[in-house]
Amino acid sequence: MRAVEVSGYGDAERLRLAERPEPAAEAGRVPVRVTAAVVNPVDIWTRAGAMAGQLPGLNPPFLLGWDFAGTTADGTAVAGMVPWFDEGGRTGTYAEALLADPAWLTPIPAGVDPVDAATVALNGLTAQQALELLALPAGARLLVTGASGGVGGFAVQLAAAAGLDVTAVASGGDEAFVAGLGAKEVLSRGAELPAGAFDGALNAASTEGVLAAVRDGGVFVAVTDPSEPRTERGVRVETVHVVPSSAGLAALLGELAAGRLVTRVADRLPLTEAAAAHRRVETGGLRGKLVLIP
Repeated sequence: MRAVEVSGYGDAERLRLAERPEPAAEAGRVPVRVTAAVVNPVDIWTRAGAMAGQLPGLNPPFLLGWDFAGTTADGTAVAGMVPWFDEGGRTGTYAEALLADPAWLTPIPAGVDPVDAATVALNGLTAQQALELLALPAGARLLVTGASGGVGGFAVQLAAAAGLDVTAVASGGDEAFVAGLGAKEVLSRGAELPAGAFDGALNAASTEGVLAAVRDGGVFVAVTDPSEPRTERGVRVETVHVVPSSAGLAALLGELAAGRLVTRVADRLPLTEAAAAHRRVETGGLRGKLVLIP
C-alpha cells in the first residue's frame, strides 16, 4: 500500500511517499481502507521534532495522522481517531489502510460526506471532553479562545447548545462565522479580556490574559500542556488529553448529520501532496482543515 512516512525530523520535505506492506491482521484490530486523513497542527509539530521527548523510543520512518474516515471489510463507512501518542506512533492515518481498535470507530450517518466526518474526531472529541472537565452549569459564562480553529469552533457550538453564555475570541475576518456558531459575544484576537468576567475558560489558542479573565474559584481548561498556566485565586486548572470515544463521536456525527454541528474543510488534496499540505498549515490563514485523500 502507499503511505507517506516521516523520513526524519525536520521540515515538510522530510515527508516521503513509500510502499508499505498491507497491515497484518492482529487480534482486537479491524482493517480499515482509509478514504480521508486529516492534517492537524500536532502532525506538523511531531514531524518537526517538537514532540520527540514524549516518544523517545520512536525513530523514523513512521506515519503521522490522528483522525480519519474509511471503510471496514464489510463495507461500513466509519470515522475514527487514532490515539497516536498512546500507540507510540506505530499507527498513523497517512496511508491507504490501517488497523484500528473497534473502540476508535463510529459508523458515519447516511448523507454525511466522509471527508466532513473525518474532521470531527480529534477536534470534536477534544472540545467535548474539555467541556466535561469544565463542568459548568447552564447559564454560566464561558470564554473560548481559538474559536476560529477546529477545537475552539466545536467548543463554541457544543457549549452554546448546552446553554452556556459563550464569549469567543476569533481570528480577524472570522468574527461573523464564529458568531454564527452560537457565541453571544465575539472578540477579535488581541482584544483586551475583561478581568474576572468568566466562570470558566477553554483555552484553545495561546492567548495572553485568559487566566486573569476567569473569576476567583472558576475553572480553566487548556488544550495543550504548554498552554496550562499555574493556578491562582483558587481557579481550578486542567488540561484535556483527548481519548477515543465511540459514543462521543457518534453523538457528534449525529449532530453533524442533523445540521446542528458545523465543520469546515479548507481543501482536499491527494495523499501524495502531504508535504504541500504541511507547508500550507505552517503558513497559516486556513479556514478549515486540509484533508488527504489516499
